Amino acid sequence: MTSKTCAGRTLVVHTGGLGDFLLACPTIQALAREGAVELLGRPERLALAVAGGIAVVAHDIESVGFDSLFSTPTAMIANFLARFERCIVWMRDDGTLARAICSCGVPDVRTFPGLPPEDWRAHASMYYAHALGFDELPPFRLSVAPAQSYDIIIHPGSGGRRKNWPWERFATLAKALAHEGRRIVWCLGPAEEEGPWNAAHPLIRPTHPLELARHLAGAALYIGNDSGATHLAAAVGCPTVAIFGPTAQNTWAPRGPHVRVAAGNPWPEVHDVLAAIGERMKDEG
Repeated sequence: MTSKTCAGRTLVVHTGGLGDFLLACPTIQALAREGAVELLGRPERLALAVAGGIAVVAHDIESVGFDSLFSTPTAMIANFLARFERCIVWMRDDGTLARAICSCGVPDVRTFPGLPPEDWRAHASMYYAHALGFDELPPFRLSVAPAQSYDIIIHPGSGGRRKNWPWERFATLAKALAHEGRRIVWCLGPAEEEGPWNAAHPLIRPTHPLELARHLAGAALYIGNDSGATHLAAAVGCPTVAIFGPTAQNTWAPRGPHVRVAAGNPWPEVHDVLAAIGERMKDEG
């Protein structure tokens, strides 16, 4: 089953988090096989899809008058949208948004909530695929040049504190790995501006997702929570250990043979994560 073939340009609007966007990328890649895809949202995140060759350009949603679609569309947004044959919006809509986009001259408009429903039990990437009529799609893979080589990168945060493995366990894990002779580099992003991890050393703070991707591409191993950084590590092909607690790993964990998940209720113990690391390293041979 496939979505309707579109010979013209498709605009995909996505304003969600980094991890959610990466889970939507297999569907964007499938759309790109039907015709050129442009993206609208937060350009620093969407740039990953452009770098991956599945979209031709990423537009800033703040610069085209998109908000006016919820009242009276401006000439700016009407002119912007008129170039597209199809517009797919990952945003909750009662019909107002779809009608406004249609009024701007887009013949095929489809709107969907940005996240799967609470009772969704399949992998989250399949939510995006099924919404557009695609069967199961392979994970998105992004090829980027490494910034430099690392042994292990640990990212102890996420976009939501409830998804963070306790810091004390990260610290204990790092000591155990250092005792084995492994070299740890800590990685923090904008979501981790406050917290005990800021005293970690050595520390890298990428300023945008593409820079983060280049750091992750150079790592022999990545360890992190259910977060956008963890999905990005998997996307660039870095051997990944994802730590899961309150969120459902079957729905939200990155996919791929290079990914191992350490899960627990409410959290895995340090020895569980060390076991997952051992399995991941054994796979590397």
